[in-house]
Amino acid sequence: MLTIETSQSVYSPRFMIGCLGVLFLYCAFVVTFTTEIFDGDINLRTPDIRSANTFPWEHNDDRRVTRKTAKPQNVGRPTTQTKEVERVVITKKPTQKQIDRFMVEQSEIQSERKENLAEICRRNTQLTRGDLTYDTLRHIYVHEKTKLLYCFVPKVACSNWKRVLMKLDGNEKPIDDISSHEAHFRNGMKRLVSYSVEAQNEKLKSYKKFMFARNPFTRILSAYKNKYQDPKMYAKETYFHRFAKRIMKKYRKNPSVHDLMTGEGITWQEFAQYLTDPSEYSSFDDHWEETYRICSPCKISYDFLGKLETINEDAKYILRSLNVSDTVTYPPRANSHPTNSAKEFDKYYGSLETSVLKRLWKIYRIDFELFGYEMPQVLVNRLQK
Repeated sequence: MLTIETSQSVYSPRFMIGCLGVLFLYCAFVVTFTTEIFDGDINLRTPDIRSANTFPWEHNDDRRVTRKTAKPQNVGRPTTQTKEVERVVITKKPTQKQIDRFMVEQSEIQSERKENLAEICRRNTQLTRGDLTYDTLRHIYVHEKTKLLYCFVPKVACSNWKRVLMKLDGNEKPIDDISSHEAHFRNGMKRLVSYSVEAQNEKLKSYKKFMFARNPFTRILSAYKNKYQDPKMYAKETYFHRFAKRIMKKYRKNPSVHDLMTGEGITWQEFAQYLTDPSEYSSFDDHWEETYRICSPCKISYDFLGKLETINEDAKYILRSLNVSDTVTYPPRANSHPTNSAKEFDKYYGSLETSVLKRLWKIYRIDFELFGYEMPQVLVNRLQK
């Protein structure tokens, strides 16, 4: 029988033919499978990764890319068309051009806010008369190291701004590890009221000054929910019991002994009655006192006017303008108490009588106008009836 000899072993022709057949089948399989792969659609889309605390320059128009992607079909529901889905390519580190454009845009926003405030001050000349009140002087923190004055307004991100100033003063803790108690009571900063009149005037003239505002109705609702609707917070902060007990006594019909002794569970309607009672106005706590009374923006020329609703952009602009953005960043929104939703807002304010809404508007109208907030739609709708 014919054989093929090699240096290592001897194979029969039948064995060799079988090996060639296996090799042919393998090659055919590889070619077919590879063709199917490369003939198919290739997904080159950038992963849709979004930061929880992005800034405008990370959504720059020059880097905006729109791609067509098919919307997943619902099981059992035929889909006849695809939906245009806009995917934004996010730049991790902004370019200098993006930063410059952001700063110009924010500077223009600041100018508009200041112009609006100045116009409202001109219309309400009573806001420009007299010296600064003790109330205002005690709400202004002095940051000597950066030559900065900050007028804090409760329920307007003041905890986080105090944390920022503490970090600028050299606090070694991570900003998220600074407790609210530390930020409010052990921040190490002096208030403007503690300086002599001469020193106060000098600092008001030469230091940079900033303050933040918030939609007035959203702010007082936030104060109510935080101080009175939350049982744990109410039990913890005994200072606010004095107001609750008075509210129980004056506005609750047939209060129980427990109601009068503890003040627990005052309703939103009762709180609104208290706010609109002229006899209580002079003793407002600063958590619901008007912002203009706290910070006197018609008497103090603030360099920066921020809003809670645009806190990320405003904070970024302020810190960069002060040349400290490389030292500290404003904490992300997750570190703050969430703003009331529109649905909640309508629910609470929709439950109030029109007469109460009108009186609330009368109290907080100047804040709405000074800081550029529109009349709440719930009140607009009531007035149109």
